Amino acid sequence: MNVDVISSAREIFPDKVENKTVVVIDVLRATSVMTTALANGAKQIIPVLHPEDAFEVQKEMGKENVVLGGEREAVPIEGFDFGNSPFSYSPEIIKDKTLVITTTNGTRAIINSKGASKLYVGAFLNDRAIVEAVTGDEEVVLVASGSHDHFTMEDSLCAGKIAYHLQQNGAHLSDVAIAMATLYEQNKDDIHALGSKGKHYKRLTGLGATEDLEYCYKSDVLDVVPVYTKEGTLIKL
Repeated sequence: MNVDVISSAREIFPDKVENKTVVVIDVLRATSVMTTALANGAKQIIPVLHPEDAFEVQKEMGKENVVLGGEREAVPIEGFDFGNSPFSYSPEIIKDKTLVITTTNGTRAIINSKGASKLYVGAFLNDRAIVEAVTGDEEVVLVASGSHDHFTMEDSLCAGKIAYHLQQNGAHLSDVAIAMATLYEQNKDDIHALGSKGKHYKRLTGLGATEDLEYCYKSDVLDVVPVYTKEGTLIKL
């Protein structure tokens, strides 16, 4: 079993993901939202690139069946039902509904990884479940989506944690995966403290998203693995 890490969304190229098991990670906050929404009973999630695409899906499926969620620059999109806080997608809101979502980084990373043989969505919230889901697969690629096509602390720590535990299970890590696993290992007693020094974390703090930040750094609280289907939807594995 070989494990590699892609350190930002712009580094996703077909040859890096085709016919491999890929896990897309966007801790703050896209993949945390997706995992939470499915755990709270969402029927499915449709990631799209642009707000216009989301409105088109809503029109086709019927407004009563769809919840529109997402952000640009961490700010809710005009005309959408909710932004990118996982607390917006409670069972009362999302149960049996389709979440159509577009975000600055995470949804682009998912769509750019469609050539994978298996495509999962990961976060700290479901890190153990992700490790279990991919263990035994021959080629695994962890996509740390980053922010504005740059490395972020939170996604790299999460990818590092998953890589570290896969290594404990006998996986061989690439140089990038070793670096991120080491980053996690050296800070595993308080990864939130290191993560809080990151640029994107500080931006969300400035926007008042403290509760989201605390939640998104919780480990192994959801036993849900979102999997991307050939129909372009995310459902529970």
